[in-house]
Amino acid sequence: MNKRIFAALAIALGFLLVVAGCVYIGNLRPVASFTATPMTGTTPLDVDFDASASSDTDGTIATYAWDFGDGQTASVTIATISHQFVLQSDSETFRVVLTVTDDGGATDQAVADITVNP
Repeated sequence: MNKRIFAALAIALGFLLVVAGCVYIGNLRPVASFTATPMTGTTPLDVDFDASASSDTDGTIATYAWDFGDGQTASVTIATISHQFVLQSDSETFRVVLTVTDDGGATDQAVADITVNP
């Protein structure tokens, strides 16, 4: 068989296998996303976080790991959580980081700033 014909057939077969979903290309990363309500206020400030907009196209979100930026963290399996920010003196902005991990071990992060006033 001619080398060019063989190469063309191999490329075509590879393309068909990928299009048909027969070739495993690995675990795709999830997408982290969340809302915080409210995002600013006076101390003590209770904030509700909702990460239900996070997604994973080839599986499920296994954990939601929160770093509230004030020394407190939480790792949960549900998309919603509440946290209270307390100040001792001047206004402060806390950087909240959400890390989602999917059922295949891939991760993604989302960030928001919460401003707390005395």
